[in-house]
Amino acid sequence: MKRQISLFFYTVIVGLLCILTSCSNFNPRADATITIFTTNDMHGNLVNDEKSTIGIVQAAKIKASTEHALLVDAGDATQGASFASISQGADVVRMMNEAGYDLMTAGNHEFDYGTDVLLENKEIAEFPILAANVLKNGNPLLESSAVIEEAGYKIGFIGLTTVSTATSTNPTFLTGVTFEDEVKTAKKEIAALKDETDAIVLVCHMGDNQAAVSRTSEQLISELSEDEQAEVCAVIDGHSHTIENKIVQGVPVIQTGVNFTNLGKLTLTFKDSKEGTNVTAVGEVLDYTAAINYNTTEAGEQKSYKVQEKLDAISLQQGEILQEILCQIDHPLFGGYVCYNYVESRIVETSYGDFVTDAFKYYAEKFAANEKLALPIIAVENGGGISQSLPTWYSGGNQVTVGDVINAFNHGNLVEVLKVSPAELFAAIEKGLVTTGQDDKGLLLCEKVSGSFLQCSGFSYTYNPAGNPGEKVVEIKLADGTTLDRNDTENKLLLATNNYVSSSFTKGEKLGELGGEDVLIQDYILYLSEQNDGILDYKCSYDRIKIANDKSPETYTVKISVKKGTTLETNQTYNLSIDGGEALAVTTDSAGYITITLPKGAHYLWLVEGSNFVYVNNYSGTGVAEGNEKNPDYYTKDGYYSFTFFIIDKTA
Repeated sequence: MKRQISLFFYTVIVGLLCILTSCSNFNPRADATITIFTTNDMHGNLVNDEKSTIGIVQAAKIKASTEHALLVDAGDATQGASFASISQGADVVRMMNEAGYDLMTAGNHEFDYGTDVLLENKEIAEFPILAANVLKNGNPLLESSAVIEEAGYKIGFIGLTTVSTATSTNPTFLTGVTFEDEVKTAKKEIAALKDETDAIVLVCHMGDNQAAVSRTSEQLISELSEDEQAEVCAVIDGHSHTIENKIVQGVPVIQTGVNFTNLGKLTLTFKDSKEGTNVTAVGEVLDYTAAINYNTTEAGEQKSYKVQEKLDAISLQQGEILQEILCQIDHPLFGGYVCYNYVESRIVETSYGDFVTDAFKYYAEKFAANEKLALPIIAVENGGGISQSLPTWYSGGNQVTVGDVINAFNHGNLVEVLKVSPAELFAAIEKGLVTTGQDDKGLLLCEKVSGSFLQCSGFSYTYNPAGNPGEKVVEIKLADGTTLDRNDTENKLLLATNNYVSSSFTKGEKLGELGGEDVLIQDYILYLSEQNDGILDYKCSYDRIKIANDKSPETYTVKISVKKGTTLETNQTYNLSIDGGEALAVTTDSAGYITITLPKGAHYLWLVEGSNFVYVNNYSGTGVAEGNEKNPDYYTKDGYYSFTFFIIDKTA
C-alpha cells in the first residue's frame, strides 16, 4: 500500500511538472563562445623572427589564454623550411602536439615525402589529420572528419584537400592515391554529420586562386545547396597563400596567408533554444603586431614556456646539421621567391637554375661514363623545385650552409637519369611556357607563372612569348650546336632531372638514380668550392633561355632605397657593385634613393659598405614593375618598384 501511495504522489508530481513545462523535455544549454584559432601554409616556419613570423610558441600561448579555444591548421605545415624538411615533417608534428593543435587537414605538400611518411607523421600526431576526399587503393587514406565537444557543444570538422594535388605534387609519391571531387565529398560528409553536431566547419586546402586549382573554396560553397550552406557555419581555408576574411553565400571564409605571418581567429557563438541551436561565426585575421600583443594569461605564459622548451630542444638537435658550413660564395645564386611573390625561376632563366642543372649534368656525365652510354647529355629542373636564393634576398652574408640548400630544395625529390626523345623535350618545355606576350618595356606578360617552367643545362632554347600554347618553342639547340627536331621521336638524349619532372616524360626510359636532390647539390657545391680555396665562384651567363623577337629596350632604370635600421639614408655616398664588378660611387637623393640605369636582363647589386643583395630583372618585372595595393610599402609614388639596401650599422 505504501508503495502504491508513493507511486500515486509521484504520478501527480510528474503531471504537475509536465503541465508547468508544457510537457517539454527541452533542457537548454548555456550560451557559449568558442574561439577557433587557425593557421595554414606554415611550411615549417614555426620560429618567431621578431619581425613577421608569429611562430608556434605565440599561437600556443594565445590558445591557452583563451577560454573554450581550439587550434586548427588547414594544411602545408610539414614541408618547406629546413625545420620541416630535415625530419620530413615529423618535428613539425611534434611541435603541433606540444602547442595543442586539435586537428589539421592534409595539404598538397603533406604528400611531398610520400604517403608512407604522411602516415608515419599521422601516427606521431596527437590530433586527427583529415582528408575526406583522398583515397588510396579505393580506401580512405586519412580520417574524413572529426567531432570536437567544447563548452557542451559539438563541432564537426570536415577536411578537404584540393584535387589539384594529383598534379601539383610528385606523382611518383601518389601511387594508388586518388582525389575525389570536393563538392560531392562535402555533400556526403555534411549529410553524415548534420544530425550529430551543433555546427559544421569545413577545413579546406583549396584557396581562392582559380589559376592554381580546379575549384576554389568559394566555388565549393557556391556549389552546395542552400540547405547545405546553412549547415556550414564557417570555412577555414589554405593553399593560395592569400589573406581571406570574407562572407560567401552567408558562410565566413578565413585564410591567413603564408609562413605564419598571420593568425586566424574564428569566433563561434552558440545559443540554444527549443527551435534548435543558433550558431553565428565571425572571422578575423590577426597580423604580427596584433598576435604578439594579444592579451595572454598566466596559463598562456606557462604553456609558452613548455612549447619554447620543446622548440629549443628540436632546434638544437637540428642546428648542428643545418649550420654546417659548406663554403663561401662570391656571387649569389637567384631562384625561387626572390622577394615575396616574385618567383624568378618560374618565369625566367636564373643563376640558381643554371647551377642546379649543371650539377645534374655533371653527375649524369659520370653515370654515362660508368654505364658506357654515348648520348648527348642534358639536364632540366622545374622552376617550382627551387624555393629560394643563395643566400636569401635579405641576406648580405656569404656563407653557404647545409640548411641553405635544404631550404631551397625541400621537396624530397630524387634525381633520375632517363633516355628521352627530342619530341618529349619540346613537349616538356612547352608545358612550362605560360606567357601571353611581352610589353614594350620587355616585361613578360602572363596570368600566372608556372612551376613547370624549365631551367636547363647542356642545351638552350628560344621561345615566342606570344606563341600559341604548345607552339611557343622556336628552337632547341644542344651545346655542340646541333638543332633538335620537335617531331623527332627516334633519336635519344640522356636527361638528368628530379623525379617530379621525370614523371611527365611518360615515354622516357628510366636508367637509374643519382641520389637525393639536396644531397647532390651539396656535393656539387663542395666539389666546385674545394677547387677554389673553399669559395664557390659561379656566374650565370643568362644565355640558355632566349626570347624570340625580344621587345626589351637596351637599358632600364631602377630606384633602390637605402636604409640603416628604419631610417632612410639621404644625401649619402656609397660604393655600388653591379654583378660583382668594380664598385662605383653613388649618392642617395633627398628621399634616400639611388637611381641607376642598367643593361636589359637580370642583375644583382650590393653596397660594398655592407648590405643585402638586391636583384632586378626587366623581363620578370622584379625591381621594376609598378606598385599595387597589396604591397604598398615596397613601391614609390612615381612608378618605380623599389627594393631596399639595408646597411649594417657597425656602430650599433
